[in-house]
Amino acid sequence: ETELPLLIVRKSVKDYGTKSRFVGDLKPEDRLVMLEDVTTSGGSVRDAIEVVRETGASVKYVITVVDREEGAGERLKEAEVELVPLVSASDLLK
Repeated sequence: ETELPLLIVRKSVKDYGTKSRFVGDLKPEDRLVMLEDVTTSGGSVRDAIEVVRETGASVKYVITVVDREEGAGERLKEAEVELVPLVSASDLLK
């Protein structure tokens, strides 16, 4: 256990429970690193970044296990976020 705070950003608000896009606490002064299993175009994570930024919190990095190299890096760069892949599709095809 790292004792670091965890925040989960839902794709949409649920009709039950807290009716929030977030699971966990998010404060305006928070600085986040987002984690993804696979990035393709970056659309989903870019949407999550915008939801987080609406609260005043910031995101500078997205770490992904696999980057499929289909535009996520460029899309996140436009949002001033750096994509950090652990492995890329081209690495897997070598």
